Amino acid sequence: MKWAGDERGIAIASEYVLLLGVSMLIFTAVFIGFNSFDNTASADARSAAAYRVAVRVSERISGVALGEASATGSIDVPGRICGSPYVIYPSRDGKAICVLIERDEQEAPVLAPADLKIEGFMVSLPPEHRIDYDASTKTLALA
Repeated sequence: MKWAGDERGIAIASEYVLLLGVSMLIFTAVFIGFNSFDNTASADARSAAAYRVAVRVSERISGVALGEASATGSIDVPGRICGSPYVIYPSRDGKAICVLIERDEQEAPVLAPADLKIEGFMVSLPPEHRIDYDASTKTLALA
């Protein structure tokens, strides 16, 4: 026994399934687009803030290291950048200060004598940080 509406029902059901698939595809594309935009904006904000911190530490190092006598100075850096902790350390060649936050590294050059040796590192928390310069060994320590 054959029903008259069988083929029409299959066509309507197929149409609904096809529309559901297309709708899900469009929704997924829009969601990925917004998520990508949000991630890019967050990464750009973190990079810019990390660069500003690197510049601030670099300027402070230049001010302390250009003196003729040993000195100790403090430096204020934010506790977190965009809600994330970070690490401040010298580059391998000692010519720049690097800030590492969430696998992103930003660096700023240090304007100091060529024979200045920079060692140590700073972690964003706790908020107290020191820069110790020993003029006899021309070594600057981040702590």
